[in-house]
Amino acid sequence: MEQRANLLKNRDKASIDIIEANIRSGPLAEAIARSPEIERRRVSGPEEFEREYRNPSKPVILEGQLEHWPALKNWSFEYLASKCGATPVVVDSYNSSRARQLPFGEFVRMLESNAGAGQPPLYLQEWLYQTNCPFLSEDMPELAIAQYDFRRILYGEKISTNHQLWIGQRGATTRLHQDSYMIDVLHAQIVGCRHWIVMSAQTAVGAESSGGFDFAGMVENPDNRIMQAELQPGDVIYLPAEWWHRIQLKSDSIGRDENASTRPTFSSTPACDWPN
Repeated sequence: MEQRANLLKNRDKASIDIIEANIRSGPLAEAIARSPEIERRRVSGPEEFEREYRNPSKPVILEGQLEHWPALKNWSFEYLASKCGATPVVVDSYNSSRARQLPFGEFVRMLESNAGAGQPPLYLQEWLYQTNCPFLSEDMPELAIAQYDFRRILYGEKISTNHQLWIGQRGATTRLHQDSYMIDVLHAQIVGCRHWIVMSAQTAVGAESSGGFDFAGMVENPDNRIMQAELQPGDVIYLPAEWWHRIQLKSDSIGRDENASTRPTFSSTPACDWPN
């Protein structure tokens, strides 16, 4: 596989393992530990969100956006199993050795039996629930702040079928990555807690003459803007397009992506997960 000048953009497992090791120990781990929290804010509506955060490309944790969501009040793993138990889903889809299809109800039972068993955490990633459980949308009305999605202009309201649920077990990890196609990240936390590490779009890790990688130089660059946050139920995180982000589930968790495309593009940098 062709290797890039920026280690973060390499998608092979060896490169991912190097990055993950440095997130756990070394200059990057130390920088993350002392990094500031992403600002938390309640906004009055889309206009304030556009002016204060989207236009200046500034990350934020938005509070109060989900207060009208039935999902925030009613959802649990058991509730979803009662509604979508027979629905086929693909678990651990980003790991070719572990990916498999099974009914959603069986996935929930596996979560229960897997807890504390010393097994890798289970993760249901990017479930396009509107294709096989569309009625769940009634519990998660679209966010008013996300209506600027360029794809909506092109394709109309059906673009909402792109919404995804991310459901997983404590300890599951989405590796550090950038989303593709100039997508702004808007992730709503419904159940449980997720820890987010974010870095600005231009963040890079170059090679050293010794053969290693310059993580120390990376963290010393103030433009890289390393930040963190813990998303609790009811929180929505906004990240501008191409910002790097890594997510680890601090508890069993359910969240929904309602991402928005800022402009058309034909480049692609797919995400790749290697759950711990």
